[in-house]
Amino acid sequence: MRHHHRHGRTQSSAYGRDEALRLVRVTKTYGAPGAGPAGGTLVRALDDVTLTLPTGSFTAVMGPSGSGKSTLLHCAAGLDRPDNGLVVVAGEEMSGGPGPARGEAALTRFRRTRIGFVFQQYNLLPTLTVAQNTVLPLRLAGRRVDRAKAERILTGVGLGDRLGHTPDQLSGGQRQRVAIARALVTEPAVIFADEPTGALDTRGARDVLRLLQETVRLHGRTVVMVTHDPVAASYADTVRFLADGRLAGQLTSPTADRIAERLAHLGDDVDEDSAPTTTGA
Repeated sequence: MRHHHRHGRTQSSAYGRDEALRLVRVTKTYGAPGAGPAGGTLVRALDDVTLTLPTGSFTAVMGPSGSGKSTLLHCAAGLDRPDNGLVVVAGEEMSGGPGPARGEAALTRFRRTRIGFVFQQYNLLPTLTVAQNTVLPLRLAGRRVDRAKAERILTGVGLGDRLGHTPDQLSGGQRQRVAIARALVTEPAVIFADEPTGALDTRGARDVLRLLQETVRLHGRTVVMVTHDPVAASYADTVRFLADGRLAGQLTSPTADRIAERLAHLGDDVDEDSAPTTTGA
């Protein structure tokens, strides 16, 4: 059933099918109630952030410590609720701003059906095999477990011969590839990767980043990766920068050198989402 949004447009016309993720004026403030100048504990982690990411894109989100990049990921992925604003995933609004709350159970269902996660520390269960870890999201969501499909995905990430192994029998890079397979198995609209190469050596990181590229270029998935590493970010199609909770421009076709240069000058100015795009060499 169609319903109208605050912009006076129906859901089907307001959010195109080619949009994987849209944030509209998202704000998130942390701090104790009543905190202010006296307490000094109020922090506006996101300050009126609006952005749209197309389906089939690989976006890196970067910024200095405290810039809001982790908060952006958490709010966009439904792990935290913004104070104000809209988060729309694949055309469906995730509640989090003013108005009736979905409830935690419904929000959990939303995440399980539309969102995949890849974390720095893999978050694999040590007592489960590679195959069992991969299908865990299906079991948690009460969905039918298609073992053949899971094996195809694991073969695709180079682990077809490790189905019965447990995480402690794998390298860090292999564990992260299991985490990517686990994220893919539910066919999510968006995969959020939070510092996915932070615990890996150079070779393992390269393998994981190439795999994330493949999920976008070969399989049409949408990946949003938070990272502090310019080399990792250079694997993305576009880098979006944050400074002090606000968008601070972007680079397309980025190189590690251009990213590092841009990061060094982020404090110079903070642009709106409409800031002109800078194209890397």
